[in-house]
Amino acid sequence: MAIIFFTRFIKNMNGLCANKISYYLRPFKPQKMPKHLIYSVKNVKMFDMTSRKIVTVNLHRMADTENGTYAGEMITRPVRKLKWAEVYPDEKICDALKIEFLKTEERGNGYGSDFLKFAENESKAQGCDGRVFLVASRIYDPRHPCHIFYRKQGYTSTDNYINYILDKCIKNGSKLEPEYADNLIMYKPLPAKQPDREKSGLFVKIKNLFKRFI
Repeated sequence: MAIIFFTRFIKNMNGLCANKISYYLRPFKPQKMPKHLIYSVKNVKMFDMTSRKIVTVNLHRMADTENGTYAGEMITRPVRKLKWAEVYPDEKICDALKIEFLKTEERGNGYGSDFLKFAENESKAQGCDGRVFLVASRIYDPRHPCHIFYRKQGYTSTDNYINYILDKCIKNGSKLEPEYADNLIMYKPLPAKQPDREKSGLFVKIKNLFKRFI
């Protein structure tokens, strides 16, 4: 009996090993690399000019995999219990991801828009529910203020007149005049929540109506 058991054990082990070997030797399916690859360095210390304090930020750099070049970088950090009236004014207090810095090497290649999409995902990962805000400034490129770009990406501000000017520039394809290109706090509005039909008045009325016939 011992010999029979040992023989069966060896056969089972051989079969198991063969399955494992065939698993690791199966054909490799190459994965398509993203055109714009973003890699991050977490928990970097930086001096914040606004608060005059050392803050912890995340550094995100982008590479263009098609031509093998450096495409730009973005610095973000989550801000907890935000109470700014210029950011998400409908919420008294919230957590939001702040883009401290965003710079791309070239325009028109989708680098900036991909950075902003990444920031929204990073906001969700940091527990900020997709809230993202920044300060649009002309300090890095006085000839091409970034306000219009952010407006095209769906960002807004609490200054309705500036929003109107930005929309007008987009519609007419014109540049933003210097007097409107001052530092502007902008944020990405959250998508409107769909009403829960289980709790909606119409659904309750229809449900009660059907109860009469049951």
